[in-house]
Amino acid sequence: VTDLAVMGATDVTALTCAVILEEGFPRADLERVYASIRTACDEAGASIVTGDTKVMGRGEIDGLVINTAGVAFCDRPVPDAGLAPGDVLIVTGTIGDHGMAIMATRHALSLDGDLRSDVAPINGVVRAALRAGGDGVAAMKDPTRGGLSSALHEMAQKSHVGILVEESAVPVKHDVRGASDLVGIDPFMMACEGRAVIGVRPHAADAVLAAVRAHPLGRDAARIGRCLAQHAGTVILDTGLGRRILAES
Repeated sequence: VTDLAVMGATDVTALTCAVILEEGFPRADLERVYASIRTACDEAGASIVTGDTKVMGRGEIDGLVINTAGVAFCDRPVPDAGLAPGDVLIVTGTIGDHGMAIMATRHALSLDGDLRSDVAPINGVVRAALRAGGDGVAAMKDPTRGGLSSALHEMAQKSHVGILVEESAVPVKHDVRGASDLVGIDPFMMACEGRAVIGVRPHAADAVLAAVRAHPLGRDAARIGRCLAQHAGTVILDTGLGRRILAES
């Protein structure tokens, strides 16, 4: 749903769901996964129309593998390569929530605070942005693998622009910031699963930001930077004390 949404296709017609199970995978766990899938589909307004199930031998896979694909409609496709100098960059919520929550759980880290994944279908919040910004929405990308840093670098390289990011403007939850300082991983490099990076023409930026913030999944949205004619393909971080190249994860 998210992959479709950041291409401008927010009205999901159909999804597939293929499952590969390891021999002996607990039935109760599978039922819990399917209940979660059903809840997510209801939230996204989407339906799974086909799929398949296979079983592999014990030890051949790590428990459970799920593969999905989908079909959705849009008024116009939105690429991740449509940025131009002067465009404003908006992120629809706090960054690093998913990556830090998963890391803490997998490694049984005893961290203070309430670390929770941001996982969510984002077609609703993207639909709100598109309605408010129209053709002023120039580019979108989901900061999943590689986090915000990777998404910004891909957008800058494909659009042949530079990107200047204001570090103080990027929303990061206090708990995530504290945990990332403790383990030494930059929130910019952590995966998000319920966020979008939206590139907007300057005249539409205020309307898009207001529309995103009005949606339950976008109340922490922020304007984080702008596009430059110089330094094509490069992401520059303004720390408030100086500027440096943002490393690509």
